[in-house]
Amino acid sequence: MTCDDGIVKICDVVNVSEPGMKPKIRLRVRSEQFFGYETVGITRYFTALQAQVQIANVIHIWEDRSITSNNVCILEDGCQYRCSLVQHMVNEDNLPITKLSLERINEEYELE
Repeated sequence: MTCDDGIVKICDVVNVSEPGMKPKIRLRVRSEQFFGYETVGITRYFTALQAQVQIANVIHIWEDRSITSNNVCILEDGCQYRCSLVQHMVNEDNLPITKLSLERINEEYELE
């Protein structure tokens, strides 16, 4: 397993507005990690479509159990993706990884 396809920014979605004001949603970078692309299999793709989610990419990183489906990932091309499925597992080399199924976001957030 290699994590040499690029660097992904894992972000939290936060409200940065003053109390009582209209919410301003921004992204706060939690961590930056090396990642590798995985194949978006037919079963995964069509199962996600049944749940009305369109998986654009699947990536793997070294295990990070703090990542949830509430996080947003930014790949090196600048595109933002919602983590629609987060799987913590051991790969074929017995190394702990986190596999992220990424759904493209239509409305992009600004970075804090």
